[in-house]
Amino acid sequence: MTTQPEQQQSTTKRAFYAGVAFFVCALALLSWGGWALKQYVGDQQTAPIQQVRLFGDFRHIEPQQLQQLLRQQYVGNIFRVDVDQVQQFLLQQPWVYQAAVRKQWPDTLVVVVTEQQPVAIWNEQQLINQKGELFTAPLEQLIADLPVLTGPAGSEQDALTMFRYVEQLLSLHQLSAERLELSERFAWQIKLDNDIRLRLGRQHTVPRVQRFLDMYPVLQQHSKQAIAEVDLRYDTGVAVRYSESEQKREA
Repeated sequence: MTTQPEQQQSTTKRAFYAGVAFFVCALALLSWGGWALKQYVGDQQTAPIQQVRLFGDFRHIEPQQLQQLLRQQYVGNIFRVDVDQVQQFLLQQPWVYQAAVRKQWPDTLVVVVTEQQPVAIWNEQQLINQKGELFTAPLEQLIADLPVLTGPAGSEQDALTMFRYVEQLLSLHQLSAERLELSERFAWQIKLDNDIRLRLGRQHTVPRVQRFLDMYPVLQQHSKQAIAEVDLRYDTGVAVRYSESEQKREA
């Protein structure tokens, strides 16, 4: 016959063995969970970026080409890609003015691009944006006709400012400038969209444009020939050359 102390001792042993078994199972489960987590993290660290999400208002940039370029350049995983390097890479691409880059878990690179806004061609080789800054991009990709500005190195800001002043005056008379030139001696010339060339000299350039506009109706009536050039560098009057004659006439 089993006594009560023996029953209590047997119960205690079973509880002890059950506790040991539970601890071993819990330890094994924790070990397996740690191994599984390590494997998952390792897999994620070697998994390549699957997609590039590109946002922006594009006129000259081809989004698909830029996405493909990014995927080719940054084939690493989401952990190892340096967003600063991606940003610098983007800023080196034609037509990119600003770029912001961030990672999106688990396999996506999110890119926001601001495109350059060209307002003029500079020295037949570069472009000027709306802030007067030079940038380089293929001119054959331009989708709009832009005025051409030329001048010595470093004078692009002055040229753009002058062009804007002149264009405001011309627009009041339904005229427009298609070319502005600044010589090495800092003398200004303007070619209008009707092929008339204005020689403005170095001083009083904006008032001289206004003087031309005031006299333009009279100059048109002065000859049946088309006006080729108007020299406004005189204190009084102008010199006019017509397209079919080299003769200059004082007006």
